[in-house]
Amino acid sequence: MTRNMVLYALPMLASLAGALVSIIPILAMEEVVSVVASGASVVLSIIVFVLPGTTHGLWYVDGLTKIMTLTVSVVYLSAVVYSLTYLKHLDNPLFQRRLYYFLLNAFAFTMLFSVAANNIALIWVGVEATTVTSALLVATENDETTIESSWRYVIIVSSGLVISLLSVILLYQSGRNLELAAYLKGGAAGTLFQAGVLLSLVGYGTKAGIIPLSTWLPDVHGRAPSPVSAVFSGVLLPVAMYAIMRVIHGASTPLVNTTILVFAVLTVAIAALLASRQNDYKRMYAYSTAENMGMILLGLAAGPIGFLGSVVLLVSHAFSKAAVFFLTGNLLARYRSTHIHDVTGVVQRMPKTGYSLLFGSLAVTGAPPFGTFVGELLILAGVVRSFGLPIAVLVALFL
Repeated sequence: MTRNMVLYALPMLASLAGALVSIIPILAMEEVVSVVASGASVVLSIIVFVLPGTTHGLWYVDGLTKIMTLTVSVVYLSAVVYSLTYLKHLDNPLFQRRLYYFLLNAFAFTMLFSVAANNIALIWVGVEATTVTSALLVATENDETTIESSWRYVIIVSSGLVISLLSVILLYQSGRNLELAAYLKGGAAGTLFQAGVLLSLVGYGTKAGIIPLSTWLPDVHGRAPSPVSAVFSGVLLPVAMYAIMRVIHGASTPLVNTTILVFAVLTVAIAALLASRQNDYKRMYAYSTAENMGMILLGLAAGPIGFLGSVVLLVSHAFSKAAVFFLTGNLLARYRSTHIHDVTGVVQRMPKTGYSLLFGSLAVTGAPPFGTFVGELLILAGVVRSFGLPIAVLVALFL
């Protein structure tokens, strides 16, 4: 393994080391180790960002990989730092702090691995591994509702990942090569290939929040600890979307683009309608996440401009939605309720949280001048060029 190959792996190795060391039974060790590991992951991700990319060997590192690695690392660090204060407000005697930090660090490792692997099958392994760590994170509070939500999440998402495994098999059968670098060069075709691409859209879409495949999403966001919701919404769903991006990028056909269009428009429309009817603010923001994932998916079929908009929206969504879920944790700690009508007078009682949540909400809904607005504008421009003005107007109305 070359020196650069090791450097590319360092951000994920930092989080893995944090997970392993955090289980050592020393008082507060898990907190210190997690802060150091997540901080090191950010620094190492910046180093990877300035290194030249590679398309050979164990890792596939291009501009998209660098953006995803840095985004995951920053949200990972913010979740660890926020957890230091947030966990003090949990009064559940069954909650295990050391297990929580172990799983949070391991969760970051699986995501960082998924966005750097130079093999379609290994990307599937990484996304599958995120299911294990994330499901256990949801259930760390050890009460009936969180365990039920975690169980539902495992069943639905695992079903989707079985479908994506079938897609990996079909893609291999059609091209006889699972190396990502070779796959992205194109060349594969035929019925098996298109079936594999469409199955990957369904399989990974289950985890990426694509409606109607993501019935787990509002339940998990509504029940999980706020730092976990932030990581889920901010980077877990984009990591699953990253897998779709990679598979779709090597298979732009009319059938694939039409299927993407249908799923994307349905996701944006249904998520927008359901979000407007919620009485629980965490579930409302969960549907907002699904809406953003629908827009990102739409951009993948809308040409180069749309793809650029998807990347801009993905990064903007990651930071703004993570921030919003951190702020909902402040509300929950103060009001002990996720019901919208129970949360009043926030600006008077918690002015910093109130004003931050106002601007965060504007950001996640795509209001100008935030990055989400720029991303959605680019996507709509791509939709006009690829599918026509009526489709763009329809999507804009739901936005």
